[in-house]
Amino acid sequence: MANISIHGRVIDEQGAGIAGLTIRALDFDPFFNEDDVLGAVKTEGDGTFLISYAPDAYRTWKADRNPDLVVQVLGPSHTDPKLFGTRLLHETKEAKDVTDSNHEVGTITIHRKNIEGWLVTHTTLNPAVGTPVALFHHNRITHLIDGAKMFPEVTDAAAGATESINLMTLFFDVNNGFLSKFKSSFDPLNPPSTGCKQSAETSLEEVLKNKGGKPVNVLVTNLPLSAEDTVTEVAEFFAQTSGVSTNAFNKGFALLHAKALVVDGRRAILMGSPLKQFYFSDTRHAIRDARHKGSLMHDVNTDLSGPAVAHVEKTFASIWNATGKPMLIPPPKTFPDLPVTPDGDVASVQVLRTLPGGSIRRVNPSDEDLPHGETGILEAYERAIANARRYIYIENQYFTSPEIVDALIARMKDQAKPRLQIILVLNLRPDLPGYPDRQIDNVNQLRSAATAGGHHLGVYTLWSRSEKPGSGGGNPRRYDVMPVYVHSKVAVIDDVWATVGSANLDGTSMNYHEIGLIITGSILDRAIQKAKLTNDPGKFLWELFWYLFFFVFKQILFDLKTLLILLFVAYKLIFDFKETLETIRETLGDVADIPQLVRDIYTRTARHAVPNRSRQPSRSVELNLVLYSGIEGLPENGTVRALRDALWREHLGLAALPDNLKTMPAEPAPLTWVAEWEAAATHHLDAIKNDLAPPADQAPHLLPWKPETDPKEYLAALKIRTSTLRNKAQKFDFKTCKVDDKKDLLPWPII
Repeated sequence: MANISIHGRVIDEQGAGIAGLTIRALDFDPFFNEDDVLGAVKTEGDGTFLISYAPDAYRTWKADRNPDLVVQVLGPSHTDPKLFGTRLLHETKEAKDVTDSNHEVGTITIHRKNIEGWLVTHTTLNPAVGTPVALFHHNRITHLIDGAKMFPEVTDAAAGATESINLMTLFFDVNNGFLSKFKSSFDPLNPPSTGCKQSAETSLEEVLKNKGGKPVNVLVTNLPLSAEDTVTEVAEFFAQTSGVSTNAFNKGFALLHAKALVVDGRRAILMGSPLKQFYFSDTRHAIRDARHKGSLMHDVNTDLSGPAVAHVEKTFASIWNATGKPMLIPPPKTFPDLPVTPDGDVASVQVLRTLPGGSIRRVNPSDEDLPHGETGILEAYERAIANARRYIYIENQYFTSPEIVDALIARMKDQAKPRLQIILVLNLRPDLPGYPDRQIDNVNQLRSAATAGGHHLGVYTLWSRSEKPGSGGGNPRRYDVMPVYVHSKVAVIDDVWATVGSANLDGTSMNYHEIGLIITGSILDRAIQKAKLTNDPGKFLWELFWYLFFFVFKQILFDLKTLLILLFVAYKLIFDFKETLETIRETLGDVADIPQLVRDIYTRTARHAVPNRSRQPSRSVELNLVLYSGIEGLPENGTVRALRDALWREHLGLAALPDNLKTMPAEPAPLTWVAEWEAAATHHLDAIKNDLAPPADQAPHLLPWKPETDPKEYLAALKIRTSTLRNKAQKFDFKTCKVDDKKDLLPWPII
């Protein structure tokens, strides 16, 4: 008999039924296409559920096929029949080739704390246990806004190390003129024309190289099938340095995107930026700043001291061990219980991670064993968004995660909770193929939900404005404008919760790589580029056909480099099998884990890390800190408000926030923060149109977001003269002490 229903029950840790949870029944597609949703219901008062469906729901491609059934439990619970949960709480093991007319999944136990509250518990990994993970108290927090604050602090922290240094990063640009700290006498807006390199006080690479044999461990990313990483450069630069060990993380599409420096086990700096000169920008984001190498980057970093440092260092050791090189996890240091005050810089935090499955295994007794990986950062966002009552503030490099959009829309649909003020600071054009159009779609969805639910949503981009050389002095004043690239990964909610770290709001950082989105985006971008270069439709279609043909052959089936290697290996097999094996080891072993790449492509996506699957989808290594103030029984402190204050002062161009923005009024007093941002954006827009001087030289400006991806078209949509646009800031060469003032090359690095 054909399968036509699924039955089960959800109970809490006390054995009581849980009502109002969302239950979805899925038929896993055998070819990893989109899985069929057979039905969705809410649990009854006693926790039971029954989902019924017709056999046609899973027999769309084969008439006599039996389903491969999976049940997903999603929260939070809702009494409103129109509201459904979006956060995955549990997924049952796949039942293959089901023939029973009613498939019984039995009783599922989920702890109440896995459904409710702000604290992350790794719900999908331990649904029956509701213990918060990696929660540490009495930690001192210092916010380092932008690279000009972060890079000198990282340099000084490394210089002051007396026991050990552990550094992990995406890129480390060594032996290439990367200057991480400048003398106080150096004026970046007016650099000297001679002896300019002597203006640098020191560089991080030299500090690490001169630690006198103290243990220094440097871990960087090995990008798959790419020479764009810094693995070789780092290994060669430190090869002869006593005490310095280098290593590379190479796990297919799972990149080491987390960035942190741990000093003596007592201090950790969590970085949003890789170690490259491009990211050296201060809060002014001046177009003519000698330190930033032609780019304008906004980023946020955190200086941490206290018990939470131990978990950052444990993460470093776990990632290092995943490469196959053993490293003992050092025992945690002891710290005094620093006093927590309502306006102070001491807080309770969770150290949360995104980790790929199958990479972190226990070698030593003290090691972590995480066969399924972790998706704690996504859980933190989902919980916080669901609990928001007054406002949600997000600034992020990418905004493509469907789970984050689902969470925001679900919260806006919940009419039992107050209306929200939602402020997003995003890039005009994210730098990965497919992401710009996905971001536009996501923002449009949020706008529709906000309008329907009576919420206030404001979306903005960041721009810098500087007076043109030769302007003034009897001539009309003219100004250049240039987009500031948002590289930060920050969210603040209700002045009680904040997160900052390395995780973008895309699948790569949250739960699974969006490989299909990037591939299709690459094809469409190239097609659009070709369309713009010809007025002959026939020629365009002919070129597009051949481009698509070769793209499928080369980009999807093979990287060109890989193809050449395979041809060479096939030739060598004929003559010398042993030499061929050595060739494979030398040419492919350091480039990428080819079998892992194949597994990554053909692994089903998942909303969270789920133990009942044999393989986890590829996801990158991320590290975020979550700050709590006055919720979940944790003491009130000033760290969350201080973060919002620093960011808003920068973006709004204010020396200090006025009272109506500085302090959130108590409920039920209304918030008008989106209106304040809209007024600031309108003021900045009028100033740019009318060539009015900024309130302070080099002051950054926010402008209203538009559904455009080309800077010229964006400015035109705002009725700003496009002749004012710069795509590249002024670049200063410290070798020649000369300025390169080309304007047309976008230098922003990917990731």
